Amino acid sequence: MAIDTPDLQQAEQAPPRRGLLQHAISWVRSDELRRAPLLLAPAIYGLAAGAHAVEAPAWVGLPVTAAATIGAYARAMNQVGDASDPARAALATAATGMWLTAATWWGVAAGPYGLMSWLGGAACGLAYWAYRRDPDVRQAIAWQAARTEWHQRAASYGLAGSHLLDWRETRLGEQMVVDTRGTGKRASHLAGAGLEELIAEEEMLPASRVKVRRGDIAGRITVSIRYKNPWAQSLPHPLLDPTPEIPLPEVADGREPVIIGMDPETAKPLQLLLWDEDGAKRILVVAITRGGKTVVLSDVMERATAADNVFTIGINVSKAKEMRRWAPALGLSACGPAERVKALRILELVHAIIDFRAAQDTDEVTVIPRRTQPLIAVFVDEADTLLAESDALGMAIRKEFGYLMSKGGSEGVAVVVAGQRGTVAHLGNGNIKKMFDWAVLLKSAGESEVRHVLGDIGLAMPNMMTYGEGNPGVALVSDLAGHWNAGRSWKLKELTDIDRVARGRSACPLEPELIQALAAKFDAITRLDEAAPRRARPATASTSTPISEEALMPVEATDSAEQAARHRAAARARLTSLTVPSAPGLTAGEARAAAIERRRQAAEQTDMSPEVRELLVRLLTHPDGTTTKAVEAAMQDELRLEVGVSKTGAWRCLDRLRVEGVAEIRGKGRGRRWHLAVPAPTPEPLPEESDDFDHERMVELIEEEAGEAVQEEIADREFEHAE
Repeated sequence: MAIDTPDLQQAEQAPPRRGLLQHAISWVRSDELRRAPLLLAPAIYGLAAGAHAVEAPAWVGLPVTAAATIGAYARAMNQVGDASDPARAALATAATGMWLTAATWWGVAAGPYGLMSWLGGAACGLAYWAYRRDPDVRQAIAWQAARTEWHQRAASYGLAGSHLLDWRETRLGEQMVVDTRGTGKRASHLAGAGLEELIAEEEMLPASRVKVRRGDIAGRITVSIRYKNPWAQSLPHPLLDPTPEIPLPEVADGREPVIIGMDPETAKPLQLLLWDEDGAKRILVVAITRGGKTVVLSDVMERATAADNVFTIGINVSKAKEMRRWAPALGLSACGPAERVKALRILELVHAIIDFRAAQDTDEVTVIPRRTQPLIAVFVDEADTLLAESDALGMAIRKEFGYLMSKGGSEGVAVVVAGQRGTVAHLGNGNIKKMFDWAVLLKSAGESEVRHVLGDIGLAMPNMMTYGEGNPGVALVSDLAGHWNAGRSWKLKELTDIDRVARGRSACPLEPELIQALAAKFDAITRLDEAAPRRARPATASTSTPISEEALMPVEATDSAEQAARHRAAARARLTSLTVPSAPGLTAGEARAAAIERRRQAAEQTDMSPEVRELLVRLLTHPDGTTTKAVEAAMQDELRLEVGVSKTGAWRCLDRLRVEGVAEIRGKGRGRRWHLAVPAPTPEPLPEESDDFDHERMVELIEEEAGEAVQEEIADREFEHAE
């Protein structure tokens, strides 16, 4: 007997056939970003046909088309990336709008052989072509494809169960942010050489082309894969390159980050700090011979000698070929083995400058660099020849150098030291080694070198012995908190290039009262310069030979009265040259333009996420405005940001809004606060020049206007104390 099973019979029935509309919807939804815009063509065609049928006024389309074209052009102008083309976006928008207007007036099939319909198809094709080449659209399509492909890739990478949170294409490959909580492993366990090697095996790349780092948020890692060789070509210095990717301003600022190179993967600048609100910095540059340390030192010295608020000192008691080329642009220098005594005198002078500034009665906890009180940057190349000697002179040098490393930060004395090793043996003693705030590591002789410099945090850093694939100039910049960036330094290696860059530069002036108080020490250094040709050492002399007590005695004790008078005259001439304003030949207007350009470039190089921008605008809309301290606290508390948040970081974000015209500073002194910018009134025309026209007052107004672009507490002090 047959058993009736209706459920089974229904299950065996074929599924209902889908209609044409359902197939079309399914086809579009399977690839929305590519296919959904295709539906706009029949929609626009139908809109034009309907408007013509009801005899809608066609002239309305002209202002709408003009507004849409301007909006498309402005949007493309604000996009980041080389793929952005404002003209292409404006052309596609204008063509579509003009066709819609014409079709409304004449009809969609007007003209011979339906010419208007053919033109409509061409306009829609042009619009779709511009749409597919839009950077945001291309990024969204690539992100959709990467998200679909990730689960297959994750299994081959050993990250099964992870989730892709972000993906973007870089200049050399791709970069991904991955949530590792689903893998059952900590992000700290995954980030390392093992995962990098596994990914490199799957992609058939050198292990150095893959970089895995722990994210700022626990449970996340950032995976960077570079399919192109990032170190294939050196980077010419921007001042020597007619078309630099990162232009440098003619006049630098010691308070701004020093750009020493570029990350070839993201095109972001590779930066160092000589000063921030906590004081002057101490930087250690380490690399083996021909690894690029002197080139990095030259990159930093180029920005320091270009600044109008940095007094630069160079010391190299080894061969000193490069330092001699920089000497004309330096305030003081000691170059070569025969100038060890001069190096000691210079360090003693810096010691006295620290004591002099510390004794001044001011409200500043740390010295803020300005033109009337510059940052003093001491550059030491070949550190072991200066600090590692054990004779009497070497011990005296080490004592003075340790003092300026320990006490100079708050008094505006920065130190940049370059050497072949980051060990105690090369740096004189352990106290000096532990005082560095920043480290720049280049090609090293061993995997453990990064740990010699950075200690335990070096375990999470790349191996600089293999990271640059054997190329010099590949630099890793890290602070003591473990935050690091890598890139390639500018190539400023040839001596003739240094001559071109340093030509015409002179030392920034020191405070007149400081020069007057320390005239005797400047006098002693000047006499060493004069006596150097008569007291040249024999070629067989060793730098480690103990010097006599007479050589360490003040020179006044061995000179006659006439010689002392000549020395004093030479010293006065030397001091006069030190007080000549920097950047000679620049008029007040040119100096103002340089300051504005410098501020604009610094603002453009400040990264700001949309969340940070939204937070800042909200704080600025408060009736009482906001302060950098309040912004810093809000970024930490509301956005839970931990990396890169400081008073300086908050101020840089606010300053970017000021350059964009969104924010402004109101008030003076402690009453200064940030507010939303209001439209500026139309300026009154300048009075015609006459015999009683106050030129000095106009120069003061120009300087005050340039001061508006300077840091919150710094601007007023700089121009109020200016001569």
